[in-house]
Amino acid sequence: MFIRNSETLQEILVTATRALGAAMPYHDARLQAELLLARTLGTTRAMVLARLGEILAPDVAAQYAANVARRAQHEPLAYILGHQEFYGLDFLVDRRVLIPRHETEMLVELALRHAPRVPHASPVVVDVGTGSGALALVFAHHLPHAHIFATEISSDALVIARANAARLNLDGRVMFLQGDLLALLAQPFDILVANLPYIPSARFDRLPREIRDYEPRVALDGGEDGLAVMRRLLARLEAHATRGAVAFLEIPEEQGAAAVELCQRQFPRAPVLLHCDLEGLDRVVEVRWTDDDRPPTAGKLRRSTVGSRRS
Repeated sequence: MFIRNSETLQEILVTATRALGAAMPYHDARLQAELLLARTLGTTRAMVLARLGEILAPDVAAQYAANVARRAQHEPLAYILGHQEFYGLDFLVDRRVLIPRHETEMLVELALRHAPRVPHASPVVVDVGTGSGALALVFAHHLPHAHIFATEISSDALVIARANAARLNLDGRVMFLQGDLLALLAQPFDILVANLPYIPSARFDRLPREIRDYEPRVALDGGEDGLAVMRRLLARLEAHATRGAVAFLEIPEEQGAAAVELCQRQFPRAPVLLHCDLEGLDRVVEVRWTDDDRPPTAGKLRRSTVGSRRS
């Protein structure tokens, strides 16, 4: 994108919007051009719109052009901006971690809804594969009396997760454990959430460019059928579950039946629930362990629909 030295912010935004418009609708292109300019100027979008008649300094204009070029090459906006909002909190993100997504907020909704049912004041909540730390830190924010553990195999991702804990003034509220799934977890859990890799390997190269070329494959590739990591987690769950524990596992919309079958095979006596989003798409599988001596209904499957608090 070429910017003349005498151009105003308004003129620069028009040029940037055109550069981005080939990849997205005009409204999205304009919004992202404004957000990128705010990022470059170290200010807010509102302040950018209040200064449209100003001239941009040449060095700042060059930096802005570089950021627009990155977005035009399909680099995710969140990576260029350096942050992403999730469940009302703002998280640092870069290419070391998966970008937190709106649909994953269903895990938060379900876990927070269940927390008051835990029969003691300080539930143990575990986030498996924490990435940026988004889920674990949201729980730390909303459940001040909970003991929260977050596991992650990637040391690079844990750098970001710990930075987010410090940024949100939640240092010390989450115990971060570097290891595979539940390998280092010594504490039995009351509530477990997991947004595991679930893209089948054969589909990876067909993902949108901004996902396959930029987001970490280790956080996306779920093996041959997309459920390989989930299988390994299910094999370890019961040994770490308290009596009355519950696990919420995010799944791809096309894998609901297969994920439920896996859970029922692994835990034939446990109720299994399939939660759909507001569009009716399969989104989360829930497994419960009985909290009394009554035998649960074998292989019981129920569906529910859960919406985000911001929907």
